[in-house]
Amino acid sequence: MHFVDVVIRQAHPGPDAPAYHSFEEKMRDAERYQREEGIAWTVLVDDLEGTAHQVYGGLADPTYIIDSDGRVAFYNMWTHAPTLHTSLEMLTKQGGRGVVNGGIDQTPHLLPSMTDGWKGLRRGLPQSLIDIETAAPTVGISTWLGYQLRPLTAPLTLRAKPLPTSAKIGLGVGAAALLLLGAKALTRDRRSYAPRRRRSNARTGRRR
Repeated sequence: MHFVDVVIRQAHPGPDAPAYHSFEEKMRDAERYQREEGIAWTVLVDDLEGTAHQVYGGLADPTYIIDSDGRVAFYNMWTHAPTLHTSLEMLTKQGGRGVVNGGIDQTPHLLPSMTDGWKGLRRGLPQSLIDIETAAPTVGISTWLGYQLRPLTAPLTLRAKPLPTSAKIGLGVGAAALLLLGAKALTRDRRSYAPRRRRSNARTGRRR
């Protein structure tokens, strides 16, 4: 089994991470990416026009699993390590050939990017933040906040393997409990602000 990263484009350009104007710039950035992220496997660089990127769909963060016959066994539209782990296990059990796990996962896995996405935005500050906030208000700030919470959330959101069934049940129960508490609190607040009817004095007609 071999892993390959392909550098396609500058995701969040800015003063210290400008959009590529030459293949040499792209090569230098790929070397920096491999060095800073500590990537031990092969890193390839798409051409300046993004030919390979377009052939493989043109999305921002996809991952493909290619089987031993050179065919696409699984397409993860939004890279998600636990989903890929499951798909690779299935492919191994199939002898390394054929479509696995339905062939495609179109789920927008947002939690990993909310936890770790600030590193990419940070390289292009301030322009990268301005651009993303203009296109999708609050996303940039939320990504920064998610990165601050990384020590707490990373074990869950950046895990490499799927959660055990018991953990999923526990999270589901916890989420349901939080929703219930939130609903009760909201109901209580509404009651406390509801206007109260005043009783009338039968003799004077005055309200008290």
